[in-house]
Amino acid sequence: MADSDRLRDQGLQALEQGNADRAAQLLKKALSANPRDNEARQLLVEALLDLGDEKAALAQLEEGLKAGAPPAELWLQKGDIYFAAGDIETARSCYEEAAGDAEAAGDAWASIALTWFQQEEYSQAESCCRKALEADPESVLALNCLGDVCAARGEFAQARAAYEQSAAIEPEDPQSHYNLAELCYQEGDLKQAETLCRRVLGLDPENSFAWLTLGNIYLDQEQPREAVHAYKKFLRYDRGEQGEQARQEVKAVIEG
Repeated sequence: MADSDRLRDQGLQALEQGNADRAAQLLKKALSANPRDNEARQLLVEALLDLGDEKAALAQLEEGLKAGAPPAELWLQKGDIYFAAGDIETARSCYEEAAGDAEAAGDAWASIALTWFQQEEYSQAESCCRKALEADPESVLALNCLGDVCAARGEFAQARAAYEQSAAIEPEDPQSHYNLAELCYQEGDLKQAETLCRRVLGLDPENSFAWLTLGNIYLDQEQPREAVHAYKKFLRYDRGEQGEQARQEVKAVIEG
């Protein structure tokens, strides 16, 4: 095995073990040995993001694109960074760069759909979901986004169909089950919503929003002790900026 391959494999192992700093060191060495090792660069970007160094992650992506590495996956990663930072327009332009690659078209169009959904442009989002599914009929990302679009329009039957199709394709994907749980909660089917939340937590015990929905379900059923337990789990596991408003509301409920 070449040195770059060995270092890349060691970096992947360190990343899977949660040691992002060690992973970054190994993957940088792998790229020094082989600057065109696209897999090593993608892993390095993941490690740098885990370390909170978005600037260095973007620099690695730019370097990879200049080095002539297969660009589609790098454009997708770049788009994801800008999307997470709230720069929707730049994220969309990155995803559009990836959409021309046949192998990446499904993920790219699904990601473009998410940018339109974020801006509440539901017709645009649906159109991009359809393009994603033409490229990859089993795109879980596209199906979940399509379900979100339908749910936002109040088309609950169509949303359910999309989520259920996604869950059938990837039964171990927590997001599909969570989306179904939220849909059941909105429709007032609290028993099924609770069952689905429990399924999500069986797959991902630290899924903060499953704990949040579970807390809401218990609160609606006047089970305050169970609700507080679920809300505390939500506060323990949720650290993202998107959940800040929910955290404040949950803290107020617990204090009350």
